[in-house]
Amino acid sequence: MSRSLGVAEFLTGVVPPWALPVVLLATTLAEAPVVVAVVLGRYWFRDRGDGMRLAVVVATAFALMLALKHEFALARPPAELRAPLSAVPAPFDEIYRDLLDTDESGFPSGHTTIAAAVFGGAALDAADRRRWLAVAAVLVALVGGSRVFLGVHYLADVAGGIALAAGVVAAARLADGWLGAPKGSLAVGTVGVLLSVAVLPGSVEVVAAAGVVAGVGLMWASVDLPEDPWTPSAATAKRALVAVGIAAVAATPILAFGATPVLAFTVAVVATSGAVALPAFVDPA
Repeated sequence: MSRSLGVAEFLTGVVPPWALPVVLLATTLAEAPVVVAVVLGRYWFRDRGDGMRLAVVVATAFALMLALKHEFALARPPAELRAPLSAVPAPFDEIYRDLLDTDESGFPSGHTTIAAAVFGGAALDAADRRRWLAVAAVLVALVGGSRVFLGVHYLADVAGGIALAAGVVAAARLADGWLGAPKGSLAVGTVGVLLSVAVLPGSVEVVAAAGVVAGVGLMWASVDLPEDPWTPSAATAKRALVAVGIAAVAATPILAFGATPVLAFTVAVVATSGAVALPAFVDPA
């Protein structure tokens, strides 16, 4: 059965070349810099437990998404549905080039999975849940729609990504309700990443996701983390920038020597542990 239902063919023909930069910007809402900023912002400046759960949820959804892509191995839409690279103006052509240089498995949509996990998970923890869920729905729709508009996913791929993320978010929240936060979500995350590693034992991305879950769990179990979040200020912004810089330095071995599963896991554990433990060692004043 086709996953297209004619939607992908219709939508890719609707977007004129001049509008492609706008669509590309929408798809970048689920790229690593935005995701990391949302997760760290939640953890450092809002709520420690919610932030740890969000990190685990995103990492787990990412790992399971890769495992499902491997298992289903369903092709993406044909290349002729996509706009030619020459139609995209600079500097967006480089973003588009990277977008086209992707794996051939289309189900579920990775960008949509991540967007639903991070924005949906964060919205459920917000004080004004209804309003932020509406915002999250718009952001997820923008990301998912952009993937279909760009001709790299079918509508069913987007729906599958949303369903996967919703399942992980729900499982983590239920487990936290039973076992306490973030113990429950860590249990769900551990099971999820171990299953993913079993499916893709040589995947650098899956192993790195496992490292994120391990880093959160290690710091939660071994460090006395303060409950009070940081107050947004110039001083805390500097701390955040320092932490991001340290994480970038920690990732240097991957850039210098190439990614291997062991190195990716180690770097992910170190970077995540540092981000989680930072409030315990930095005076909030």
